[in-house]
Amino acid sequence: MFFTSASCFALVRDEWDYQRKVQEKAAKEKYEKKKMPESGYMTVEEYEKKSAAKDKSTGDGDFIKKVEDSKMKYVPQPKYILIRYNDPPGSTELNIDRKRARYDRQDILPGLIAPDTTLMVTPVVSYYAKKHMTEGDVYIIYLREGMPDVEKVMKANFAARESKPIFSTDRTVIEWGLFKTITPVDFSADLTKVVAKEKIGSAEDGIWQTNLLVYDFNTKETKKLTEIREAIRYYWRTTKNLDLKDIRWDIYPLGFDFKNPHRILVSAYAYTGNPPRSLGTWSIDSDGTQVRMESLTDENVQVSTIGLKIIQDGIIDPASAEAEAKLAEKYEKKEKKDATKAQREKNKKLKKEYLEEKKEIRQEYKELKKEDLSDFTRTQKVQRNLPFTHKGGKLTGAD
Repeated sequence: MFFTSASCFALVRDEWDYQRKVQEKAAKEKYEKKKMPESGYMTVEEYEKKSAAKDKSTGDGDFIKKVEDSKMKYVPQPKYILIRYNDPPGSTELNIDRKRARYDRQDILPGLIAPDTTLMVTPVVSYYAKKHMTEGDVYIIYLREGMPDVEKVMKANFAARESKPIFSTDRTVIEWGLFKTITPVDFSADLTKVVAKEKIGSAEDGIWQTNLLVYDFNTKETKKLTEIREAIRYYWRTTKNLDLKDIRWDIYPLGFDFKNPHRILVSAYAYTGNPPRSLGTWSIDSDGTQVRMESLTDENVQVSTIGLKIIQDGIIDPASAEAEAKLAEKYEKKEKKDATKAQREKNKKLKKEYLEEKKEIRQEYKELKKEDLSDFTRTQKVQRNLPFTHKGGKLTGAD
């Protein structure tokens, strides 16, 4: 089989043309891919990049958005407002359903919201089915900025909570039917402290006792103010010869004193009859260093109400919903028009980039082919590519 110099020259030329066509085809495929919507088909590298875990502890990131459609029929939507949390003082209690203790689970309950809506103190109840027990924790959740106050609370993300709870019940005691919960009471006027009440009891015989807790946002420390219970017992034992250990009694945390913002007020009651007998209204400073009786009754005691809570306040007026639907329809039309225009501009830009890339590929391979073919003479090209050489003006080595 013999190869002519012209055929070898064509082989070299066709090789460069083949490489150029491969590059042009790759550029066209990339251009067509960019024009299409994002596909589920992807490389392993692309998949790992998109499926990488996101840090939600900051409260940022993409969350599931509620889709509003202007053509949907009106369904009554609840309306929410913010009101004072500790009103009347000390009245807020956690809604615990003992039936939920049949399974291991956690309930996130409505929290105490700071008046500047920067954070929320949220109680969590943990149920343990094996011992029919409950435990409690309280976390700080920082609310996102740049939206109305009610919307901040509605979109609060529990994943954005601080990793360590500010209040926690003692988990060293395990007993069937035991329940321990912590309920926020209120903030101090300067928002440097928050007071809470810990309730301990049993499913068999009700609440055993209530403890007073306080957390300092500056020092990041939590303290159990046991001095208040000890002082009340000491007073009734020394003045009335009544040992409260012999009867059922408890304290009822009210909140911070309106006149003295650094003191916490509590009421004490003895459950020896119906109604319970008052053991006086007492106060303790937030450091737990001084306890004093404010009154033998609940009169003339002013409690500050600082924190907020969210409640449902009726439903959204149908007329306003219909007006919003009309606005939504206009917005949808404009959004669709803008999206079409944006896609047209995108396709135009992609085509321009593709044509420029194609032109660059052709120019580059034209120069490379010209340079390659000009390095040697046509005869040398033939000799370089054929399995035989010239000898005496004749080809040798060919069959």
